[in-house]
Amino acid sequence: MHKIQTLGKWNFLFFVVIIGFSLASCKEQIADIGSRYLHDTISSGIHTFSDSSAFTFQPVIKRTALITLGRNVAINSGAAALIFGKVPSENLEAWAAMKIPIMPDSIGQILNDTLILRMRFAYQYGNTSDQSIDFSIYTEVNNKVNDSTTTLSLTDLGQIVGSYKGTVANDSLLTISIPLDNNLLSAPLRTASLALVLVPNSGMNTMRAFASIDNGDNTFSPQLKFTVKQTSDTTSITRYPTNDFHIVLSDKPAPAGEILLRGSYAARARVVINMKNIRDALQLNPFATINSAIIQVRSDAAARVTSNVPVDTVGPSLVYIPNTSTYDSGHVWINYGTHSTADPDLYEFQVRSYVENALRLGNDSLVLELRAGFRYGSISGSSVDVEDLNINRWVLYGMDYGSSDADKAKRPKLVITYSYLR
Repeated sequence: MHKIQTLGKWNFLFFVVIIGFSLASCKEQIADIGSRYLHDTISSGIHTFSDSSAFTFQPVIKRTALITLGRNVAINSGAAALIFGKVPSENLEAWAAMKIPIMPDSIGQILNDTLILRMRFAYQYGNTSDQSIDFSIYTEVNNKVNDSTTTLSLTDLGQIVGSYKGTVANDSLLTISIPLDNNLLSAPLRTASLALVLVPNSGMNTMRAFASIDNGDNTFSPQLKFTVKQTSDTTSITRYPTNDFHIVLSDKPAPAGEILLRGSYAARARVVINMKNIRDALQLNPFATINSAIIQVRSDAAARVTSNVPVDTVGPSLVYIPNTSTYDSGHVWINYGTHSTADPDLYEFQVRSYVENALRLGNDSLVLELRAGFRYGSISGSSVDVEDLNINRWVLYGMDYGSSDADKAKRPKLVITYSYLR
């Protein structure tokens, strides 16, 4: 019995040795023969594009059916804030307007009326050391405060029916009650909807914001409080505006060769990546892997101005625009970009997944926008994607900026890292 077990042990060892030699032989054959097909079949590289053959970088002032934009003029109906004031160094001025509903005769005799305005969040743009608030309240005489408004001007203003002058720190909130001239307002309230316009006076040299009717909480919304005399007693009635908005009337243009991004009236940079030319230049097939696709833009720090709200200082917003999107809806916010303390004016936006998806689908172009901000909102039940909650000013160097090598280095770039099987 012992001899049989020993023989079996040696047979097993012999079998293991034979298998080992066979596997070694197979390994050598793969390395020798298959190497001709496996080596050098993966191509990879990194390429920097800086001219219009790969992408365009152009200014655009957006005009939509929901937020009506004129030339350097914005009506921001549906915004959560009513931004108003002046920044003389930027030739920037903004008004706030609101429509008050008709007061029927049945409510009784109007004895007095007061406009109440509240700040829901601390907002200041411009000279943050200037805490003055100084404005007058005008009636509007040409029936332009409505959903189809495209502009307001001094000729649309009637009489001054109230005013306010005071100070508030840029990190504080304010509630003000402004008595209005009842003699001037009693007739308009009875015969037609009353429109009021807040216009900054010469003593106001900064931008502030009151809550609008779309702020999400009625306790902060603008309101008119009336004291009315009825048959047997005197009572108070509160009415809210049926519509309100802020409007940017003027602005300072960007320096030559640079592009202005301005919140509120939607001055943007439209970035169109030419996927067809990139595909041809890099010999990419639809199955290529895009390891990285970075848009680099440089901000002109001397021309940049943002508010005291922390998110406004993060950076411009990059937004994806579907090719079928006509108005400001269906857009996708990508990110605010990244920048380092070592080079704080250089912003980088990673768009790898969007470039790779366009490659897979065989799209000839990829449309993006750089904006001064972004929010998903709703106006009259319709979805909008806009930057009306801020009035930030970002200025970026354009594709034709300067002529020296140092200036050309500030132009936008698209840096693509890729790999694919040949």
